[in-house]
Amino acid sequence: MRMRVSERQNEVRIELSRVAGRQGSVLAALTACQKSCTCSGGLGASSAALSVRARGDELKVSLRPAQGQQLDVGEIYRCLRRNLVEHAPPLDSAPAA
Repeated sequence: MRMRVSERQNEVRIELSRVAGRQGSVLAALTACQKSCTCSGGLGASSAALSVRARGDELKVSLRPAQGQQLDVGEIYRCLRRNLVEHAPPLDSAPAA
């Protein structure tokens, strides 16, 4: 899976490719970031409007902060990486039959 988090005007865009059926885990990671983030500028810092588009093997998420609020692209990236990579369930190491 590849992830890119960028900022355009007053919107944060999260683009994921090679998702291959893991859309549910990506959305769960976003939810976990919203619930656990207490830092300023993260997903939990303000009421951001969330828009999700899925197409084939790609997932695109757009976040717009509430009026007068700012979102921190770096903090959002770190939180998603932590929830998607570091807390991901381990791969089954058993050999295929």
